[in-house]
Amino acid sequence: MKKRLSKKIICISIFVVVLCGLAASLIHHYRDIIFGPPVFFKDDNYISIGLYPYNHKSAVVFTIDDVYKLTEPEKILNLTTLLEKYGYKVVFFVIPYYRGRYKITSTDPVTKALIDITNRGNEVGLHGLTHHIPRYKVGVANIAREFAGLPYGEQKRRIYVGRKILEDCGLKVNGFRAPAYSADRNTLEILERLDFLYGANAAVYPPPYEMLGKRRFVESVYYPYHPAGLNLVEFVSHGDFFRTHLNPKNFIIMKTRFERIYKYNGTFILYSHIELINTPPSIKLLTEMLNYLDTKDIWKPSLTELALWWKAREELYADTEIEGNTLTIKLEKGNELNLDGLTITFKKHIPAENYKIVNEEGAIIKKGSIKEGVVVIDY
Repeated sequence: MKKRLSKKIICISIFVVVLCGLAASLIHHYRDIIFGPPVFFKDDNYISIGLYPYNHKSAVVFTIDDVYKLTEPEKILNLTTLLEKYGYKVVFFVIPYYRGRYKITSTDPVTKALIDITNRGNEVGLHGLTHHIPRYKVGVANIAREFAGLPYGEQKRRIYVGRKILEDCGLKVNGFRAPAYSADRNTLEILERLDFLYGANAAVYPPPYEMLGKRRFVESVYYPYHPAGLNLVEFVSHGDFFRTHLNPKNFIIMKTRFERIYKYNGTFILYSHIELINTPPSIKLLTEMLNYLDTKDIWKPSLTELALWWKAREELYADTEIEGNTLTIKLEKGNELNLDGLTITFKKHIPAENYKIVNEEGAIIKKGSIKEGVVVIDY
């Protein structure tokens, strides 16, 4: 009898542990749906404040990996021209010293192309140093996983040297993406220490590969986030759908994933690789997606612009109070970053006719009638 009871208790205990684990996993995966965007203030009884400039519903950024010394400039320029036609800014993640053999220099044709497109508002990020594992790490299955298992000091050296190579070519670098998403906690701490603005070191893959995603530190799938204890802004990429050997229904899959993110005002970071996307099937798929996105209310920043905006927006706090016939909105910024295009929407049935927006010191930013419905300010 005691043995049966003991077995029953063990079975119940195992069931509870599994159930708790499943619940924790679901909360982790759907945390943004459950808790909403990680900002101090979104709305109260009287107003709501947009997550993005000019009240755009979502943000979309296109990022391209694996540009290196021998990349044909036309592949960069043609892709950039297509995306610019739709109003997007592209982020190219560049390998400075591919396989330790191809070191990019200021006189390379690819460098001139990158400088050209950055002068047009596009962006360059760092993509490791060699995009190849060191010789003593040959036990790693994927040789592209450059940072897999590397000690702190070696990771720091590679990031420092890689950025310096690009900066010596006249390219400004604010962000980093580890090759094959091989970053770990040390990588993020190094990026913080070296004053990088953002990282893009984790991805959610297209089906059926999405379970392979780097969920170790994917804390937020729909919004930018800070890895615990760091000021670094991290972005999660939402899959390379431009591999021509993948699911032929990639447009439907990509559209479905975007719509889920769009519903919750999230950020959609698409990525591909410079060679894979420069094929007729991939360009056709990209154009189809661009035409679809053109029907949506989207902000189209670079990752630097998105990171700077998010750092300002997440720390913004608002307090509202009605005095007489006036709704006073006090805005408090957590830093000195700009929030140009900040949008305040008045809710219905406010028991006041006028509004007054003031800053931390009480200085008036804007005032008018609540009947305006929506107010846009530069702050």
